[in-house]
Amino acid sequence: MSDNSTAEGLTQPTGKMTVGDEVMIQLVDMHKWYGQFHVLKHISLTVNKGERIVICGPSGSGKSTMIRCINRLEEHQQGQIIVEGTELTGDLKHVEAIRREVGMVFQHFNLFPHLTVLDNLTLAPVWVKKTPRDEAEDLAMKLLERVKIQ
Repeated sequence: MSDNSTAEGLTQPTGKMTVGDEVMIQLVDMHKWYGQFHVLKHISLTVNKGERIVICGPSGSGKSTMIRCINRLEEHQQGQIIVEGTELTGDLKHVEAIRREVGMVFQHFNLFPHLTVLDNLTLAPVWVKKTPRDEAEDLAMKLLERVKIQ
């Protein structure tokens, strides 16, 4: 496989997809401005199902902004963002569908201080996905056990 670097230094592997590859996230020539400041320029990226990637760079280089655009916490101004075949546009139905399936851990993640860790973990599954509380708690406990903080 060869590498293809964008103008801003993000490296994207290029090569032929094999049978069974499924594109989960695709950015196509994405741009983001804050007023006159062009923070993301010509960002193209493909992430296949099961693939894990790392977005790294110096502070202020746009890493969090790019991720916030994928979760539509920020709106990009040009290009395409496609998550599991759904293009993120101004259509809020599409945004809500993606937010039900895409998670993000914030750089300065803050749990709700008035809730227990278990309550914080079950909040989204219960309220957003309408998962029964006992099912959400069982899953949360399995995840806590996995990281040995049950």
